Amino acid sequence: MKLKNWIRRSFRNRVFATILVVTLVPLLLCDVVMMQVIVARAEHTQARQARAALDVLSQRFDEAAGQCGDTLEALATSTITRSVLRRTEPDSRLLYQFLYRSAAAVRSYANLEIYDAQGACLYSTDASLAAAPADTDWGGLYAARTNGGTVFLSTGHGLMAARTVTGYGGELLGYVTARIESSGFAQLFDGVMAPADDLLMLDGTWRTVYYTRTVQADRTVAALRSQLLAGQKLTGDEGDDCMFYTAEGPGGFTLLLQQSRIYTGQVLRSLYLVGAALGFLCLALCAVAAWWLSRYLSRPVNALDDAMRQVERGDYDAQLYLDSPDELGRLAASFNRMTEEYRQNLERSVQRQKELNETQLRMLQAQLNPHFLYNTLDCMKWLGVANHVPQIAAMSTDLAALLRAGISGSELIPLEDELELVRQYLNIQEIRFEDRFVCEIDVDERFQHCIVPKMVLQPLVENAIIHGVADLEEGYIKLWAESDGDDLLLRVSDNGRGIEPEVLARLARHEDIPGGHLGLNNVDRIIRLYYGEGYGLTAASDGGNGSCITLRLPMTKGEDHAEGIDC
Repeated sequence: MKLKNWIRRSFRNRVFATILVVTLVPLLLCDVVMMQVIVARAEHTQARQARAALDVLSQRFDEAAGQCGDTLEALATSTITRSVLRRTEPDSRLLYQFLYRSAAAVRSYANLEIYDAQGACLYSTDASLAAAPADTDWGGLYAARTNGGTVFLSTGHGLMAARTVTGYGGELLGYVTARIESSGFAQLFDGVMAPADDLLMLDGTWRTVYYTRTVQADRTVAALRSQLLAGQKLTGDEGDDCMFYTAEGPGGFTLLLQQSRIYTGQVLRSLYLVGAALGFLCLALCAVAAWWLSRYLSRPVNALDDAMRQVERGDYDAQLYLDSPDELGRLAASFNRMTEEYRQNLERSVQRQKELNETQLRMLQAQLNPHFLYNTLDCMKWLGVANHVPQIAAMSTDLAALLRAGISGSELIPLEDELELVRQYLNIQEIRFEDRFVCEIDVDERFQHCIVPKMVLQPLVENAIIHGVADLEEGYIKLWAESDGDDLLLRVSDNGRGIEPEVLARLARHEDIPGGHLGLNNVDRIIRLYYGEGYGLTAASDGGNGSCITLRLPMTKGEDHAEGIDC
């Protein structure tokens, strides 16, 4: 939390932290990734070389197994071997010559033996014969008798290949075997592995056939078995080795090449210590660079902050001088223009306030005039009553109401109030024109509470009277309302002489109309000022057959009316 508050304290601290993180994190990541890549690359190279060595070892083992199988097959099917086992050929010298001749391909790494049906070793390429007969009910001889063909089996200290010798009638005459001892495997695999590597050969039941470290064979096999059952990576009994294996040869024999890891735990710890030291060095260098850069980058911001504080204290003459073509230089120029414009606007505001005060004073004085007009109209009304002239009283009352509505109250009123002003105006005009026209007002109740600007319908009705039906004996004017989507349409039509084409064109272009159409101009301008250019006044006329003025404005409802009224 303290670190967070320190970072938020100033722009310089944030720049320092940002630069430090942006520079340090990639360097540390590169450091870690580089070490991981080095280790992975070394392990990949080691694995590739081990696989190549295993391929060669597997090839040699396959060749040796094939040679042993071919040799045993030749011995088992030879008439010489059969004759010797039947005891029909007493000359053993001939058999030995044949035996050594047949074993020429495998004699460098394997010993060949011939057994009778009771398991007694009769002949061997080894220097001496076994004194005791072999058990024919167990081991390689038993497997050869029960399975047929050539079988391969671990002896605990080597590999044995065995095959039965049968007579022409199928009777068992004896056995021929080939044994590969540890010395034979060492000769067979010589020159393939590195001196520090170890080779382990297991049969299908995980019994050791051959291991370069004989004293550790049982312990290593037990460790490998437990790791395999647990689904772990094979590492041998010490845990710092790499195991590479392949299943080869008859009987499911497995060759495992055991190598020490290039990067053991201790080596990795040393490597990580070096990486940590480099990381701390990078941290120190990045901190120094970030401190210098943050100080350099924050200097203009500090200058701007000082200038803003001067403005806050009321010094509007404060200026910021930065000789820089970049964003900060443009920001300083904008600040200088802002302070200058603000100072000028302040001066103009003071001057406007002075003028406003003078205007308000004049308005207070001018408020005396409406009171004079109201008093005059009230006197005219009572004179009309006293002299029995009701028309004068009615006209005075309606005129006073129109005058009061025009200069007082809100600028937006309900449509029903606006229609009442129209009726008061019509009362005056009907007296003037002696009932030479009729005005019909047909506005549905659902439009009565819609809000409209004050005094927008009276000029339309006045235009229809003066420029439409004034010269007619039977004039007709109609005022009605319609809805068009979310808009309210107020229409005023008459049966008068119509509107000149030039006037229609000017109304369509929202231009001022010379002559007596000032009211239409003002209404159109008021509507567009209130609601925008999409609203206003349009006109249509059919020669001398009358005209129709349409007023379009948004359909809005007054807040003070009851709910449920849809305008």
